[in-house]
Amino acid sequence: MPTPSGRRLKSKATQHRALSAPAEIAISSIQLQKLLLLPPTRIKLEEYFEHSAIALPYMALKPMRDGRLINSLSRGVEILRLLGGCDGPLGVTEVAERLKVDPSTAYRLLATLEHGALVAQDVDSKKYGIGYGVLEIANGLLRRLSVVTAADHYLRSIAALTSESTHVAVLDGPRAVFVARQSGPGILRVETTVGSSEPAYCTAVGKALLSDHSEDDLRHLYAEPLPRYTPHTVTTIADLVTELSRVRRNGYAYDDEELHPGVRCLAAPVREHRGRIVAAFGLSMPATRLAREHIPALVTQIVGAAEAISAQLGHVAKPAVKTS
Repeated sequence: MPTPSGRRLKSKATQHRALSAPAEIAISSIQLQKLLLLPPTRIKLEEYFEHSAIALPYMALKPMRDGRLINSLSRGVEILRLLGGCDGPLGVTEVAERLKVDPSTAYRLLATLEHGALVAQDVDSKKYGIGYGVLEIANGLLRRLSVVTAADHYLRSIAALTSESTHVAVLDGPRAVFVARQSGPGILRVETTVGSSEPAYCTAVGKALLSDHSEDDLRHLYAEPLPRYTPHTVTTIADLVTELSRVRRNGYAYDDEELHPGVRCLAAPVREHRGRIVAAFGLSMPATRLAREHIPALVTQIVGAAEAISAQLGHVAKPAVKTS
């Protein structure tokens, strides 16, 4: 059988890592764009703002009594908030009425913002809406919202709550790459190594990452027969498709000693603002400690963490998962 890498059982108490320390992360082990979620410059604006935390509801700015503020610039900010919070574009007169300024002033402000691509005028209606330039500026915020940063709290808290090891992985071709992890406090525990990778088709984090892939996608990634690591490893694309269908239906993935004998794992997908799976949050433990009756409670913790991380990345939470 092939020899897997990246995960192992440890039993030395001296190797225990304090849970109060930040979870170990790695950014340079894979391409940077796999960790930083950058939206494309051409997507439907309503979809982007619906799934992001950037759009703010319109509210009039307070009267400006601070001499440090530039009145025209403040009005421009107010226009951006106004248009960003509206269901559709607004005309010059509508903007003037909302801001309580002359139409000529509103027009000049809109023309200035349009010059910077922050607003865009509809060719037919001549009304104004948010421009694509806003997305370019928003990239600066999204660059800071990396998966590993968002996951750090949950890596530590779930490890402390369950006394098991937690980790985050991203997909790199056919393999799942571990980019962050937190060791459990137990003497006998499962360890993952940041920067290492494992075949995605037979791991919980990997199956969570693959769960939105079509059969054609899978055939491009893997050649049959799939390498068998244990008696539980799937070896055909058809069986993998069936397993991923179960992952989508239940909302989590389960690794029943499919890669490492004596190790069982649970994982759930992490999604970004457009709903794409960008990472997986997982929990690993010795098989003797993961009985079937314990799965529902652990799934609640894992899925809850994955959804919380997804929410930080702008994704709208989905309904509660099934555990049967």
